Amino acid sequence: MDPYSAYDPNAGTPANQGPNAAPAPLGYTPGPETTHSIGYPPPGPPLPPGPYPAANPYAGNAYPPGYPGMPPQYAPVPPPSSGIPAAGWIGIALGIVLVIGLGVTGLVITLDRPDAPDVTASDTDGGSGGDSGGTSGSDPTDTATDTAVADPVADAAVGDCFSNYGDETTPDLETAVCGTGAFETIEIVEGASDLTACDGLPTADLAVSSTGAARVLCLSYNVMEGDDAYHAQVGDCVYGSSTPGTAWNVIDCQDGAFKVIERLEDQSSIDACTDSTYYIYGVGYSTGQTYLDTTLCLQMMYASGDAGYAEVDNCMSMNSDYTYFEFVSDCGDGNVYVTGRANELVDGESWCNGWGWAYEEVPDFPELSFTICWGWL
Repeated sequence: MDPYSAYDPNAGTPANQGPNAAPAPLGYTPGPETTHSIGYPPPGPPLPPGPYPAANPYAGNAYPPGYPGMPPQYAPVPPPSSGIPAAGWIGIALGIVLVIGLGVTGLVITLDRPDAPDVTASDTDGGSGGDSGGTSGSDPTDTATDTAVADPVADAAVGDCFSNYGDETTPDLETAVCGTGAFETIEIVEGASDLTACDGLPTADLAVSSTGAARVLCLSYNVMEGDDAYHAQVGDCVYGSSTPGTAWNVIDCQDGAFKVIERLEDQSSIDACTDSTYYIYGVGYSTGQTYLDTTLCLQMMYASGDAGYAEVDNCMSMNSDYTYFEFVSDCGDGNVYVTGRANELVDGESWCNGWGWAYEEVPDFPELSFTICWGWL
């Protein structure tokens, strides 16, 4: 149906559709009413047969006339001519004249140049071979210059920390972050070079002097973050955990605390502690450097006094409350003696079988708990 005609509701099925207005079957050719121009002119009549007259292709209208729909026609382009243009010959001539002129000038300069004097060079080793007329030797720019190295001792301030890559006698300090394994500057002795200047400081583990500055650094080793028992001295009280590798701390001396009865330097094993009456526990610090290893030999401060260390048949002095015991050098000075001992908590009434009893529990260190039986002297 012509898309530009009026719509007729009574018209039948368009000729370009199949029955029941279905799409046309394969091979269907649209009718004339469905064909229309889309902007191209219709082809003209065929070109009449030749021949066409041969004429100057650049003059007149020797080509067949155009017709509607004919492709564009272009005039033939004449082939480029060969040979060098006149301007090229002029340039070549000028170049030849310039070359000849430069050659003549160079010849004149060469003939007029005076003879150059003889020059003899000497080698860098100063050997014979003529006078060089100047100094010989290596280029001063090739000489390596010493780079100034910062002196950690000269530049240090109290609170600065270092790592020591040397040892006690030949330290090799390098600035480091304060923490485990670092040395902290706790005091600087100005105008000194004697390393004994730090001997009066109980927490000083290393003394270092400077060759460029008259001063001595007193350095304290940080064995473990949060630990200060490492520097505890005899008579100090400490406490910590029975778990190996955990920090211990200095505390006030009181019931349940450990008292330092021996401090062993250059030792990391508690086997080095002296076997004594009051030695009951040990803490060893192993650092990888013998001069920093330390062992603390400890006494437990039992609330019941010496009862925690008493053995069978020891004579003791017991207070009137039956709660505190002390050793006596002579049984005549005591009022009780020990009839039994267990290194654990037991039912004292039944176990001691009618004797008096005393016990003490240590929750953090159960192996240090005990029970004793006693009788009157």
